[in-house]
Amino acid sequence: MGAIHLVRHGQASFGSGDYDRLSETGHLQSRLAGEDMAARGLRPDVIIHGGLRRQRETAEGLLTGLRAHADRDVALEVDERWAEYDADAVLDAARVAGLAAGHDTLDSAGSSDEAKQAFQRQLDAALGHWAGLDAFADYRRDVNTALTDAAARSGSGRTTVIVSSAGTISLAVAGLLADPDGVVGLWTRLQRVTVNTGTARVVVGRGGMTCIAVNEHQHLERAAGPDDPRRLVTLR
Repeated sequence: MGAIHLVRHGQASFGSGDYDRLSETGHLQSRLAGEDMAARGLRPDVIIHGGLRRQRETAEGLLTGLRAHADRDVALEVDERWAEYDADAVLDAARVAGLAAGHDTLDSAGSSDEAKQAFQRQLDAALGHWAGLDAFADYRRDVNTALTDAAARSGSGRTTVIVSSAGTISLAVAGLLADPDGVVGLWTRLQRVTVNTGTARVVVGRGGMTCIAVNEHQHLERAAGPDDPRRLVTLR
């Protein structure tokens, strides 16, 4: 069987004026994820990342962690289909429709826990509206074809690591786990709880793709230690 590992990017810089870059914690999370893969004997044939800076930096961190323990290099590739929906555009569409208030963006929102929670509530409400628009249909098609292409290249015994974002990974996983009518509902729930560098695992066999794990993040808990195992676990 082949395998696909879908890894969310490390913690980005929410409310800093430039969300699309990893925080110091995000860089650490990325290296830890790569070290954990190597320690478990995973030797990816390729690491694919979306076109966003936070995704590229995470892929580079994964590679650094892998190189510290693995005996071979891994190629990095970019596939824009693994980027992420534009959260600010989603919010703008909801505001135009009169369904969302406030003017926060990923760059301008505050960095406190309260600000993050308030932004997430706005985004949750906006996503329900956006899921009915043509832009979402295009996004869903791109994610499905990107996952199908990854499966095609993950032939028997090959491992593909894909670095993406919570929304895109959640949509790929929801498409594998939910009935067609339930994909959107599962997608919105999964992305709320997808941890930075949390990993979903998909096996590829003769019968197609099967998702066997979602949001694995034990590497963060092990690195943080038993006194405070959640110290490195972040959602935004």
